[in-house]
Amino acid sequence: MDSNLCMLKYYKKHIFLLKDKLNELDPTSNDFTPLLELQQYIIERILDTEHKIKIKKEVLSELKKSLKNRINTKIQSKEIKSKIKKANNSINGYKYLLYVWRCFGDGIVFKYVSKWNLKRLLFESDSSEIKQTSGFIGGKTGIKKEWSLIKDATSNNVPAILCDITNAIRHGDICLLGASDPYVIEVKSSTNTNKRVDRQVNAIDTIHSYLNNDEGNIGGVEGMCRVDIPVDEVHHNNAINTVIVSAMNGEAISLSPEPGLYYIGLKVGTDKSFDELFKGIKEPVVYMLNQAKTDKRWDNYYPFTLSIETPESLYAFLNGEVFLLVILDGVIIKELSKAIGYDLEIIMSEEVGFIYTKKIEGLDEPFKGIASEHYVGRLGMEFQSLKWFFQKEKHLLAEIEKSLNEQVQNA
Repeated sequence: MDSNLCMLKYYKKHIFLLKDKLNELDPTSNDFTPLLELQQYIIERILDTEHKIKIKKEVLSELKKSLKNRINTKIQSKEIKSKIKKANNSINGYKYLLYVWRCFGDGIVFKYVSKWNLKRLLFESDSSEIKQTSGFIGGKTGIKKEWSLIKDATSNNVPAILCDITNAIRHGDICLLGASDPYVIEVKSSTNTNKRVDRQVNAIDTIHSYLNNDEGNIGGVEGMCRVDIPVDEVHHNNAINTVIVSAMNGEAISLSPEPGLYYIGLKVGTDKSFDELFKGIKEPVVYMLNQAKTDKRWDNYYPFTLSIETPESLYAFLNGEVFLLVILDGVIIKELSKAIGYDLEIIMSEEVGFIYTKKIEGLDEPFKGIASEHYVGRLGMEFQSLKWFFQKEKHLLAEIEKSLNEQVQNA
């Protein structure tokens, strides 16, 4: 088993309990007790895991010192190296657990706020780089004050969450969840100021300005705009959950909820030919969900702690008992793009997902629209409908074309 997953079997009951609590959380309720209790449970799990990491690091440090002892025999040195390897594996496993606990924190956030309004909180405010995760919360100066403010907010009918118990919110200390847009706050533990605090506050101000005005210079892009999505999202969440259950029962399955889109699931160790599972897919674009999960790169996609419905299914996925793939057929994708008026090039690398091109009268060069790899990734990580995706793209690309035509006419 991957060393990242080695600890999960000891925490199965906690995962089940957290999933049940998350499923029961009602974002429309005025009773915030379940919200506070769920956060408290996540905090306890994080603090316990951080403590275990600290102990293992102390053990590792002593082992490394003892390895340098010149009186060690070859057998003793070999035993020490084996213990060092086990200690490193344990630390990796506990670090993965920290990610898992915060995935439940992400589940809280995405229950209250639209995923489309959360993206900027993952990235640096002045570049396209993902912001670093926070350090340990155990012993953090100001954590008691932050938790007190969370309780004050809920006592005033405003749901709020500690940012440090999420993966998706990398700015601020607490996040208010009572409006359509998230509102993050930096909590000062003292009256002292420094350049680091100033940068954090300025970054938060930049994000709030962008969310308030629907445009701004953010993420390293000048004049970035937010636009409304004209059609309600369509996804195939039921289909992927059917696939997971089938895989858990030992049935390797390939399910196609619509042309060009395939969900594949199999129990680890199942003897099944991938050629058979990929049958009929002419130009596969593959999303390996297990790798994204184990590598801790679900980023700010809709959390799998929400999209996977039952505690049993969630644990099977987290623990690597089932292997899940989402496959897009590039041939069908290009046909769907052609149907809305654009030629499509599938890139899926170096931050570029799709490139749309179209000849426009009056322009020497074809119109070119680029969809980022992260944006296109929602098809795989969020189980979006292909048909719906291209309906949305038709609207967004038309808006860009309209703006381009206006610039040409005014030139």
